[in-house]
Amino acid sequence: MRVPLKEMMDALGVGYILSAYETCPWSAYDEEKDITCSAEVRMNNDADEIEAEMQLLISEPKDDEKPIEQVFYMIGRPSTQEKWDIVDIKIKGESIKGTAAQSEEKGCSFFNACVQELKMGKVPDIEEILEREMKSNDRYGGGGGSSRKNPKIKPQQLMGMKGGMGK
Repeated sequence: MRVPLKEMMDALGVGYILSAYETCPWSAYDEEKDITCSAEVRMNNDADEIEAEMQLLISEPKDDEKPIEQVFYMIGRPSTQEKWDIVDIKIKGESIKGTAAQSEEKGCSFFNACVQELKMGKVPDIEEILEREMKSNDRYGGGGGSSRKNPKIKPQQLMGMKGGMGK
């Protein structure tokens, strides 16, 4: 995903280019579940690396739960003078970079969808958003199918008519 920095910022839900040391944070608290979700996009001190991160903070974790779960992590750096590339992108601790068609774009869409929920004051439903944003659009996993918008139709094949109308 090599894109201009502004396009990457838009994909992450920021909407403007961060300057050195700048951070764009969001958070929401779900009182019923006692969970806080926080996300942020930050630029480093030399303005040559961006990080995006989202965490769930569980106030009173159960025996098998960790108090903090890192849901999303991404690092982006310039790849050319004008374009930036994602160096690594992880969802729930697993790198998704290059794992499927458009995995980086889908990862950014996932993060952005979560940010939109946070902007509305809601803790995002991570599993639902993952299901929606990370689903494969590839046909049978390989994408080799036809995608013509105007398929050729032979009039004889319509509704089983072989000899035309009325015969």
